[in-house]
Amino acid sequence: MAKLPLIFLAVPLVATGAPAAAAEDGAGRHVLVSYSDLDLASADGRRKLTARVKRASHEVCGGRSTVRQNLNEILAYRECRAAAMRSAEPQLASLFSGQKLADGGPLHVAAK
Repeated sequence: MAKLPLIFLAVPLVATGAPAAAAEDGAGRHVLVSYSDLDLASADGRRKLTARVKRASHEVCGGRSTVRQNLNEILAYRECRAAAMRSAEPQLASLFSGQKLADGGPLHVAAK
């Protein structure tokens, strides 16, 4: 099975209500997640890739700060992460089943 080298995780933070400083230009943020070193045919490889995507969703949704100022920020962060993971699930499933993506490029993961 040919391995694609990266997952592209992009989350438009303005739409989720995350702090404007995180997405000053309104274009959102993205994180590239490498998996070329993983064997996606194995359970361990799939588990590691899923963990990497979870960490990337934490980072792209403003997870560097462990302190949230108010309930709205907490809820926006949680929704951003949940949306990022939901959008990644079908693409991860395709990779885990051995299928290539239609365009052959990186995975595009976005939160609404």
